[in-house]
Amino acid sequence: METHLREEFRLGDLAHEAGMSEYHFSRLFKRATGHSPSQYFIKLRMTKAKQLLIETEMSIIDVCMEVGYSSASHFSQVFKREVGVPPSHYRK
Repeated sequence: METHLREEFRLGDLAHEAGMSEYHFSRLFKRATGHSPSQYFIKLRMTKAKQLLIETEMSIIDVCMEVGYSSASHFSQVFKREVGVPPSHYRK
């Protein structure tokens, strides 16, 4: 999952790769990680976004695109919900 952050999240693709139904894959994934596959993917994206905001001079738009969001406003909304502050404040 970490190598596919720029791609759209598709549960069916993950389940297929694991040779399971979406339902069975989701159940086992949540049991193993404590998160649904989609929640886990968002957390991976936000971890990478936080790293890029702190360690690089990339613009917020570039960070947004790097972690797979095509809309800066949607990225900012998700970032604030998950991290607690907007990306512009996190960087300061």
